[in-house]
Amino acid sequence: MKTILISNRKGGVGKTTTAVNLASFLAKEGYKVLLIDLDTQSHLQFALGYKKKFKKGIHKALDDMDIENCIYKTEVENLSFIPADINFDISKLLISKKSLKKLLQKSKIEKKYDICVIDTPPTSDIILYNAMIASKYVLVPMQTEYLGFIGAMQFLKLFYETASKLNISFTLLGIVPTLYNKSIKEHTEIIEQLKEKIGEKRVLTPIRKDFNLSKSFNAGKPILNYNPNSRGSKDYEELSRVILKKIYQK
Repeated sequence: MKTILISNRKGGVGKTTTAVNLASFLAKEGYKVLLIDLDTQSHLQFALGYKKKFKKGIHKALDDMDIENCIYKTEVENLSFIPADINFDISKLLISKKSLKKLLQKSKIEKKYDICVIDTPPTSDIILYNAMIASKYVLVPMQTEYLGFIGAMQFLKLFYETASKLNISFTLLGIVPTLYNKSIKEHTEIIEQLKEKIGEKRVLTPIRKDFNLSKSFNAGKPILNYNPNSRGSKDYEELSRVILKKIYQK
C-alpha cells in the first residue's frame, strides 16, 4: 500500500480539500483508496457528506488498536474513509510513535488497499509523528503567497529534522500551490521561487482559485461529483495523474 501524508504546519492552505479531492480522483482511476482523518477538527467528514458524530474514529483506534469498525464507505467508488474523533482529548492518548503503522499492519489494511491518504492537523505532535512513520510519501499544500512560501520552507526544514531524529525514510512528492491565480504577479513569482528552492519537478500542479471547491466542500461532495467540469476538478484530476506517475514510476 502506498501511503501519502498530506501535511503543513499552517492551517487554511487546502490540506483537507487536497486530501479529499486527490483521494477521490485516485479512486476514480480504479485504485482502492483509504482516506484517514487525523485532525480532530474532523472537517474531512463534512467534505464527504457525513454530518453525524461517529462513535469511533482513528484516534480511539490508536488507543485500543481496533480499526475494523471505523472504516466507512463513501459515495465515490473505491474510496473508503476513517474519520477523526471529534473533541478527542489527544493529551490522554497513550500511544507510541509507531502505533499507526502497527495498526495498519495488524488489521491487514495494507493488503486491502492500494493507496492510503492521510490528512493531518496543523501541529507537530505525537499524531504527526505517527503519520510520518506510517507514510512513504509526503505532499505539502501551500497557499500561493509570500507568507505561505516562507511557512512551507520552515515546515519542510522542521519535517526533515524530525524525520532524521526519528530515523524515518520518506519521499517528498512535492509542494502543491493552492488558491493560485496566474494573473497575480506575486503568485507567478512565488512559483518561480519554489522551483529555484526545491527544484521544478517538486512544484506540482497548481490548484487554481475556484469557488466551486468551497461550494463542493459545503455540499459534502468531492469536486468530481459536484462539478466535474470546473477548474478545481480539472486541476485535482491532473494532480492525481502526476502523483500516480511519481509513486508507481509510470
